[in-house]
Amino acid sequence: MLSGPGIAGVLLTILLLGLLCPKLTNAENILAVFSYTFGSSYLLITPYLRNLIQRGHQVTLISAVTIMPHIEGVHHIRVPRLDMLMEALLEYEYDAHLTKWTEAQFVSEYFYNCSKFVLEDPGVQQLLHNASAQYSMIILEAAHNDALFGFSQHFDAPLVGIAAYGSSWNIDFLVGNSAPSVYEPMSALGYSPGHSLMEKWHNLIFITEERLVERFIYLPRQIDLYRQHFPGVTASIHDLRRRFSLILINQHFSMGRVRSNVPNIVEVAGMHLEETSHPLDAELQKILDEAEHGVIYFSMGLQVVDNWLPPGLRATMSDVFAQLKLQVIWKSDHPAMVNQSRNVFSRTWLPQREILNHPNVKLFITHAGLLSLIEAVHYAVPLLCIPLFYDQFQNTKRMEKLGVARTLDHKNLSRDEIVLIIEDLVHNASYKENARDLSKRFHDQPMSAMNTAIWWTEYILRHKGADHMRIAEQEMSFMQYYNVDVVSVLFGRIGLSVIIVIFLGWKLVLLARRNLEFRFNVPMVR
Repeated sequence: MLSGPGIAGVLLTILLLGLLCPKLTNAENILAVFSYTFGSSYLLITPYLRNLIQRGHQVTLISAVTIMPHIEGVHHIRVPRLDMLMEALLEYEYDAHLTKWTEAQFVSEYFYNCSKFVLEDPGVQQLLHNASAQYSMIILEAAHNDALFGFSQHFDAPLVGIAAYGSSWNIDFLVGNSAPSVYEPMSALGYSPGHSLMEKWHNLIFITEERLVERFIYLPRQIDLYRQHFPGVTASIHDLRRRFSLILINQHFSMGRVRSNVPNIVEVAGMHLEETSHPLDAELQKILDEAEHGVIYFSMGLQVVDNWLPPGLRATMSDVFAQLKLQVIWKSDHPAMVNQSRNVFSRTWLPQREILNHPNVKLFITHAGLLSLIEAVHYAVPLLCIPLFYDQFQNTKRMEKLGVARTLDHKNLSRDEIVLIIEDLVHNASYKENARDLSKRFHDQPMSAMNTAIWWTEYILRHKGADHMRIAEQEMSFMQYYNVDVVSVLFGRIGLSVIIVIFLGWKLVLLARRNLEFRFNVPMVR
């Protein structure tokens, strides 16, 4: 029999377990639909979904097969054709002369297939025809897969979006964020810093083109899929695009993009850092520890294969590294082809986070993908950026402005110039100091990115979609959103007034002219 102190100890233990246990009593059914074919995107959502499971929620996940890891407790519906799409994409050859219209058609076809393969999958079709299936929330990628928004209408559940690549004008539009930026088109083909009046006009023209592409090339095919696979729904796809309860954006203002956000946009950069990183093996640990002059880590991303790289980049960088005293650790699809120098070590896969966390790492040469930049900021490592696609150009400009990076133009690579830039980044202490300051600001948050994401997700669950967070602009039409109706009325009235004034002025001038002519033409009577 337990004595009084023993009973008290047991009760205290039970109380502490209850406080520390992350399980919820009001667990909800959640459907997550991710048509990603890139592993880097799954790095972001895997710890997020795992935390939802740990909180007691029941999660059904529709995803690719091989690049999405198994999550204990999740009901997986795998879509093999997404993996086939990825294999086809990996065979794509880099084209330096790609026009924006060719690019638009390529991207539209790609995202159409992503949505199509998900909706046509037998497991997904079985779910859609299961009358007993009920969900309290639909979580999916916020952009480019609009046909999948139909899951929200089908299950009568609120939409939560994940913006894995940060925000852009199309994300702003989904939540009614006022005055979408005219500085940043999505396509790198149209990007310029946007500081001068001409640059702003240049970017505005490209954004207008992107809106036309979205309206007339991308959306029609998504609408066809939506109507085909959700025939009983009443809302149009245009209505569903404006009904997001929450969008979690993979960015943070400390990284150089300060913006005014509506309540249902929440910044969660660094959410993927919640996942346990892969440890260094003995060989890598030895290389890093014994690097007398420091280490350069070179990786162009998890999914960027070598045949996507610009011609000559690999050869040029090999020549550059041969001139350096620093040890180089290089992620490459063809390690044998780059292991020509005594100071270069290469593998097809490397534990990036643990490498960046090593004190001997002096520089990270990167494509400036968002996850890579977040990790560099997290571990305070200076950057040499070689942007290739989309947001990478914008990301690079922001890192340069913060004083932690320099840029290489992949179309104009000079071996001697690259050597000088690397030496500046490694030996100029200001880059490292700025990186440390930036890292401190990034870490100085009231909650971790993951806790922030989970708290707001459950807020939407607690308040049944939290319609009170959505501003009125989300319900507006395109004409209303951009104040075209107001401007039309305003300028219509002003224009009419101006026309009347000009007409009356013109009549007065004619009358005055006639009077003058009459006065000078009539003979004077004496």
